[in-house]
Amino acid sequence: MSAPRSMLAVSAEAGIFLGRHSEVARLEEAIRKRESLLIWGASNSGKSALVARALSNLPEKITRRCVCARGNGAPQEILREIAQGFAEDPLFRSKFRADTGFGASFSNWVKAQTSLRLRGLLYRAAGAGEYWIFLEDLVPMTYMLARIIKELMLNQETPIYAVAQGWTYSELGHGAPLYWNDRQRLHVGALTLPAAKELLEMCIRRFGLERFDLEGFREDILDFSGLLPGAIFRMCTAAADSHYHYEGRIKTKLLHVDYLMNHCESSSASLAVKRNF
Repeated sequence: MSAPRSMLAVSAEAGIFLGRHSEVARLEEAIRKRESLLIWGASNSGKSALVARALSNLPEKITRRCVCARGNGAPQEILREIAQGFAEDPLFRSKFRADTGFGASFSNWVKAQTSLRLRGLLYRAAGAGEYWIFLEDLVPMTYMLARIIKELMLNQETPIYAVAQGWTYSELGHGAPLYWNDRQRLHVGALTLPAAKELLEMCIRRFGLERFDLEGFREDILDFSGLLPGAIFRMCTAAADSHYHYEGRIKTKLLHVDYLMNHCESSSASLAVKRNF
């Protein structure tokens, strides 16, 4: 069983991680102590990269039992994604082999199971072993999904690390009471100005932007990004596209408008997912 691939992929994509020392330490502590934690902050604040960095610092005996699922799909899809992470669990393996024999696809088998059966298997497997479950890009939970998460957290003593944009009912739905105090919430905000400047310079070098007249570029990117690392990285990535070039300069205002349009469309689509269980 491997560490959450999607989170690790975010870190690998950027190849850059600056600051966040206290946040990484807090998350590592929660994982080692098996304490559930909500990692929250605005889009592009680097929440997934933070999780990836914390996991990369932990021993393999922990990360191989980390399970990651997207939290922005229908509840049935989330449940099945969690179950996919139990492919090497003895209970899941025995049920899978008993149903299908050798040579079948575990993924297809999971998709064919009812939600009721998957819940039962998941509760038993989680209660019998030590797992850590991560829900990435979480949107408001339905009542039933929150009950499943609560069962895992409290009765099966399996910590749940939710990655979301906030901690109120608006962002977590019925899951908000599960992270009711400050100790259970880790905020990931903007970078400090020195860290943001360092990240920007690294991105300028990485994407070959030194060849342009950068008068005002640095100031604009820092301002438009709100010092969020993901925003800095994405705008610098886009800045290498000739669409944003004019007479040796980078059209930062157009860059910013396009970034906002893409960012808002993505965020709105994620938060607008309708979930019924």
